[in-house]
Amino acid sequence: MRAFSAFRVALLFSAFALPAAATPIMGTASAELGTPRSPYANFLIGRYAIANGDVATAAEAMNAAAAADPGSSDLRESAFLIGILNGDIDSAAKIAPQVSKGSDTAQLMAPLVQAVVAVHDGRKGLALKQIDAALKVRPQDRNAVLMRPYVLAMNGKWDQAFDESGDAALNGSDSGRLLVYLLKSERARLYELRGQNDKAEAIYKALCQPGAASYIFGPDYAAFLERRGRADEAKTLWSGIAAQTNDAASRAALKRLADNGPAPALPDLRASLAQGLFVSSTIAFSQRDSEMALASVRLSLYLDPTPDRARIFLGQVEQSLDDDAAADSVWAAIGKDSPFYAEASLRRAGLRRDNDDNAGALDLLSQALQQEPDNLALVSEQAGLLHADFKDQAALDALQARAKRAGDADFTWQTWFLKAMIYDSLDDWPNAETAIKKAQAMNPGRPEILNFLGYGWISRGQHVQEGMDLVRSALNITPKSGAVIDSLGWGYYKLGDYEQALSFIEQAVQLEPADPEINEHLGDVYKAMGRNVEAGYEWGRVLTLKTSDKQAAEVRRKIDENAAAIRMASAPPAALNPGPARAQTTALNDAPKPRRR
Repeated sequence: MRAFSAFRVALLFSAFALPAAATPIMGTASAELGTPRSPYANFLIGRYAIANGDVATAAEAMNAAAAADPGSSDLRESAFLIGILNGDIDSAAKIAPQVSKGSDTAQLMAPLVQAVVAVHDGRKGLALKQIDAALKVRPQDRNAVLMRPYVLAMNGKWDQAFDESGDAALNGSDSGRLLVYLLKSERARLYELRGQNDKAEAIYKALCQPGAASYIFGPDYAAFLERRGRADEAKTLWSGIAAQTNDAASRAALKRLADNGPAPALPDLRASLAQGLFVSSTIAFSQRDSEMALASVRLSLYLDPTPDRARIFLGQVEQSLDDDAAADSVWAAIGKDSPFYAEASLRRAGLRRDNDDNAGALDLLSQALQQEPDNLALVSEQAGLLHADFKDQAALDALQARAKRAGDADFTWQTWFLKAMIYDSLDDWPNAETAIKKAQAMNPGRPEILNFLGYGWISRGQHVQEGMDLVRSALNITPKSGAVIDSLGWGYYKLGDYEQALSFIEQAVQLEPADPEINEHLGDVYKAMGRNVEAGYEWGRVLTLKTSDKQAAEVRRKIDENAAAIRMASAPPAALNPGPARAQTTALNDAPKPRRR
């Protein structure tokens, strides 16, 4: 469950309680409440909209409520906070002086917003005054702390901008220590802006340690090296970042270096301040504070609307707040010439896939692949969608064509896992087994890999006990996985232990009720136990789910044979055989019976 941030609490609990039955958003609200709506009606709409992630509707409703009732401080505060989340920073700044005595969140955000607008408008003295006002409200506020060195530099107070004396007070917590590292990075940028490159590099070298630190601080250092004409060192650093993250910016940098392109320009103070706010927003997001992340990235983009990385992140935050339409709109604005176009297309395709619009997702991927035909993430997503639509030969062809053009050395374990699933669906187990073992070599502890290989052996009657051991290992890692529990149950089925099989597979169906294969397995177990009516019901349910034509045909065959068996068992003896009754009875008694344990 998403944690409530200070933003959400301020918005939801600043005035009235939510109604027992919330009114539908905007369109239905107009019909239900009529027009013009009262301030209270608009307030309720805004409250419901923000609770459901529809920031644009919330902003429209709260602004209407505040305009209709200008004496209400609660409405002003709500309109102010939602205005920030909606990216209407200028409107929020106009309200800010009137909310300075509101909730703790409003008292903090009011001077911060005014400081950002002052920077935007070139009023550097006012910006510093407002930053200091924010720090009086919350002395270690991350946004204010990260903004202050740049605002000091804008005011010509470079010595104070470089001052490290406040770092000790921040070192008392993990978040404070991270903030100190970010401040050091800012000082490196400031030193470079002042032409003190030796001091800048000394800080960068200290920050860029192996691991996550190289990804956080490495891009700034690599760009610094490029500007110093040290292309080989920059390439080494960018290559390490690309290998660790496959980040679009690092891939673009490597291409730039390969083409002997110009080094990236040194961002000015305003752009650097915007970058600081962006970094702050990513930290808020990692702390599950989506509303503060959204507010911070909105302020960042207000100062510098150009970085597509920030737009990718803005869409992520919008999506986390359940506003898929807003996320899609943000990503759609990223152009084909951007290094982040492929990532934006992938994310837009993901939204469509999650809404069962595979055709729309494939269309977006096709457009992106025209720009980057060998982008492994794009090709893998395309193959995955084709596999989901039971177009396995087309999915395999896409992966094989990419491997033929660019090789498979960069295939991840996920790519090999996908390829194994596709081969398996094409009834090519030898190649599926080869692919899944390659995935296993790269990531031996992944439960999906252990389960796939184990189930592959079990279902074919090969190494059943060894396969069950693999499945048990997967189950230890992910004990609530319906697919893994089903695999273990299927192992018991193959061993003829139908009671154990039933216990596991019934659990699996409860966890994954829409999985056609698990439901088919339950029908098979019922059939083996002589529970023909229940078997027929389960197989009939399979046909209501999304299945391949092959599976559907097999299930229909089972249903028909099962129905015939039920008719035979319930028919009167004379209908079975016109011969003597004794012969009929003997024939029935000699019929094979299901094995029971």
